[in-house]
Amino acid sequence: MERAEQLAILSGVAADQWGLVTAAQAKAHGLSAVQLKRLTEAGLLENVGRGVYALPAAGLPRHLEIKVAWLRLQPTVPAWERPIGGPDSGVVSHASACQLHSLGDIPAPDVEISVPRRRTTTEPFVRLRTADLPTADITLVDGLPVTTPARTIVDLLQTKADGGHVGGVIADAERRDLVDINVLAQAVQPYARKYGLRPAATGHELVEHLVGQAGRTLHAQEVARAGEEGLAIGAALDAAMPDILGSSVLRALQELQDSSAFKEALRNTMPSSRLKDMLQQSGAMSGLLPAVQALKMTSVLSPETQRALQGHLAMSGPATARAVRALRQPDAAPFGNRNDAAPDNDCESDEEHPDESNDKPTPR
Repeated sequence: MERAEQLAILSGVAADQWGLVTAAQAKAHGLSAVQLKRLTEAGLLENVGRGVYALPAAGLPRHLEIKVAWLRLQPTVPAWERPIGGPDSGVVSHASACQLHSLGDIPAPDVEISVPRRRTTTEPFVRLRTADLPTADITLVDGLPVTTPARTIVDLLQTKADGGHVGGVIADAERRDLVDINVLAQAVQPYARKYGLRPAATGHELVEHLVGQAGRTLHAQEVARAGEEGLAIGAALDAAMPDILGSSVLRALQELQDSSAFKEALRNTMPSSRLKDMLQQSGAMSGLLPAVQALKMTSVLSPETQRALQGHLAMSGPATARAVRALRQPDAAPFGNRNDAAPDNDCESDEEHPDESNDKPTPR
């Protein structure tokens, strides 16, 4: 068999195994140990583990040690023929599962694999754990069978892993919506005492305790806290609104009433007394829209008062969002509704005669 043919056979097997092939698989396809050795010496193969080779042209895969250890469990069986949950199959678990899921920063010096029946290995950095896993607790990550995040957390607690490390795994899994915290809390509750809590502590208390040890917070807690702070701020604004109305809007109204330019702008729209009534009505915030449009047209208010008025509009809720947008968009249609607006020639007159709109009231 020519060298090119040998590489073609190995490449076909390795294509669906992350670029890896076992010696047993190569033998099943007619390649001898001597041929594998010569290919390795020629740099066409790389020995990455006892009885496992990589094709350098394909590049080494991520989590190489885990994949090599998993392939060695059934060296003659291709990865795509191994049934999940089979009697001789293995599932990556514990800290190794955290690595594949990219959860937390828990140390993983050994490759940990759960097998359905007791097995031993001579590999120094491979740890086989006996566990009969239901298929619901197994998922696929990069083609490898791996325990689900929820099952991984439970396994870590069962082996008394460091609480802070487990808390980091929980926080990451919750933030990425990989676990249901309520379901997880029920599953981890039996381990509360093992981590220094009272036996009657709830699963939620254990979850919060572990996440706290990691110096983290759950995303759900952050959302709840933000909601409480928002309600507190809203209540404070509601309490302060009368003062804001008196100190900002009514002062602006007084300046508007003293401006003949403003009166000219509202001549055909509404009387200033009607505007004042609308401003003073606590529930009629939409009445601020004509005043805002007039502010844009006249620019008679001092910068300080304009800022105060904009701040009031911003704090008045969704009802005045239109007014805020009108104040910030100089090209918006005057007074919001064209049917109620002053004639176009009035607006053009203001632009053509800027002196009529200044910081000083026009003499009466």
